[in-house]
Amino acid sequence: MPVPGPLVPVFTFALAALAAHAPADADARDGQVIASAPRPRVQRIAVLPDRTTGRDWGLPYLDAAVEDLNVVRPDAVFNVGDMIQGYTSDPARWEQEAADYLARVGRIAAPFHPTAGNHDVISGTRVGGDDAFAKLYRQRFGPLWYSVDLELATVLVLFSDEALDGRSMRVGDAQLAWLGTELGRAKARGVAIIALMHRPLWRYPQVRWESRVQPLLERAGVDAVIAGHFHSMQRDADVGGVQYHILGTCGGMIDQPPLAGQLQHLTFVDLVADGTVRVWHQPVGLVLPHDFVRRQDQDVVHALREPRPAVRATGTVVDPATLTAPARAVVTIEARNPTDVPITVTMDPPGLVRTAAGSVAWWTRGRGGAGAFGAGANGWTSHTLADVHNEHTMSTATAIVAPGSLELRVAPKGDARAELAFTVMPAGGPVLPPQLDLYATFVDSHGRTVPVYLPTRVPVARVVPLAGSREQAPAFPAVAWEYSPYDTREANPELRCWLDGDALSVEVRVPDATRTGAPQWSAPDAARMKDPAADAVRAVVRSRDASGREFTEEFLLEPFTAGCTLPAGARANVDADPSGPWTVRLSLPLHGRTPAGLQVGVADNDRTYHTQWRWLAPGGAGGWWPLAKGTGATAP
Repeated sequence: MPVPGPLVPVFTFALAALAAHAPADADARDGQVIASAPRPRVQRIAVLPDRTTGRDWGLPYLDAAVEDLNVVRPDAVFNVGDMIQGYTSDPARWEQEAADYLARVGRIAAPFHPTAGNHDVISGTRVGGDDAFAKLYRQRFGPLWYSVDLELATVLVLFSDEALDGRSMRVGDAQLAWLGTELGRAKARGVAIIALMHRPLWRYPQVRWESRVQPLLERAGVDAVIAGHFHSMQRDADVGGVQYHILGTCGGMIDQPPLAGQLQHLTFVDLVADGTVRVWHQPVGLVLPHDFVRRQDQDVVHALREPRPAVRATGTVVDPATLTAPARAVVTIEARNPTDVPITVTMDPPGLVRTAAGSVAWWTRGRGGAGAFGAGANGWTSHTLADVHNEHTMSTATAIVAPGSLELRVAPKGDARAELAFTVMPAGGPVLPPQLDLYATFVDSHGRTVPVYLPTRVPVARVVPLAGSREQAPAFPAVAWEYSPYDTREANPELRCWLDGDALSVEVRVPDATRTGAPQWSAPDAARMKDPAADAVRAVVRSRDASGREFTEEFLLEPFTAGCTLPAGARANVDADPSGPWTVRLSLPLHGRTPAGLQVGVADNDRTYHTQWRWLAPGGAGGWWPLAKGTGATAP
């Protein structure tokens, strides 16, 4: 399809700016100085936030941002990194993701200067210091740290993942020496100084930012430091006259509404000839002030979500597959409030509206809390729930009906409980765990009511029938019992189990077309059992001997890792369709004992840094469902 005429020179101009980062041998040099053509005396630069997730649903946000930028026409466009999903061991996949991003930013009618994020350079091999993708980054994007001379500013682009391992944050001696030299040169230019990076390194104690970097910034008179990575826009306090900003996303994953700091936006920095530097943010059609979300409010949001959600459901719901008539199940909602402000737990959050098309969206008031739904430019909608909805993890079955309302007020540092009664209808087979979309709301420092989305899933109590043959064994799903915004959009594995002499046979069928093996096999330690760098099946068998003594045995199989072995007596057979699902059949010895309980987990890696788990029962490796001989315990 031909490119429309007006876009051709724009695309060429942006690609030419990218080419300036690398010499003819395509080996970009860290620390080089890139001179930009003179611009008007009043300059505006734009900064693109994180794009990470790599999923196609995020690309329209980036496309919209490119359109906005070509209307606003800033003098230069930067970003704060994480342009691709990355974290892969497949160079071809990395190249395709990079090409997708560059094709879009290549349409921007301004010079484009990227920042390296952790997803852009860290390898999915999980080998610290693996620089294979850092080298690719230099070839496609440019140096890892460098400076850009604008007429009214010097912009320093720092590299925040020098260790290339995702854990060890630092500003190494070479980069620090370069930074000191460049800050001296920038100060001598007598214009504004802006520093960009991906991770907000001032938030990592091991970096020793206060003693190693902050003095350099203050001596040079740096105006602002801008970072990303957290996917939550917030304004940190000034330190020594230096502004600190953290950006949200532009096409990246969010799982909270905008007032919790998460929104798809652009950031602009106005550079005025008198030395004034103004930082501001803009969703489509809306300008936001620099403190639209303050850190003190973001800290409340974080406390309600981490290290565990402030609201959870305890108890179980009877398995609909075991019923012949409707039943009632009671679940307890437990809420704790670790913050210094009161919260209200509801199932009906403020600001949630249904659009004319029937979809659910958040309505967010704009500057100063003004604007009402449908009133125009002083507010907008965010389709957060559409972003996090996953048909493979969120039950849409009508077999389990939850009540429609809840209101639980929790004082600061307090806790509270409430009971919810479910109606459970008979079903023809296992269903996904029902999800309760709960919200903890609080009033922020601007006087706005902020809803924090805290979904919780209620376990379905199951007893797994232990059949006498595969043909008699019903299939059960292995599912994500705990909510995570990072759950993959893939169908759930299913498993069957049956007795075969003095062995427990377990068959796992995984609808996954990407097979991943680890670089090498070694005896499984705790880290490998919890987070293997490969596809894996983990089985935990509980059994009893004739005296009633209980035993627990664990088995880890990585079917596509060369050299993977099982303990003596256990056997595995792998059947992998080249273009479709793969199946594992495990034969696990019982040593004359009676099987009593089972947990099976399926780890799906997809050749990435992160591994996703699905489990037969909630609770990870520590969870289990009882086994009962026969075929009717929860048979479909």
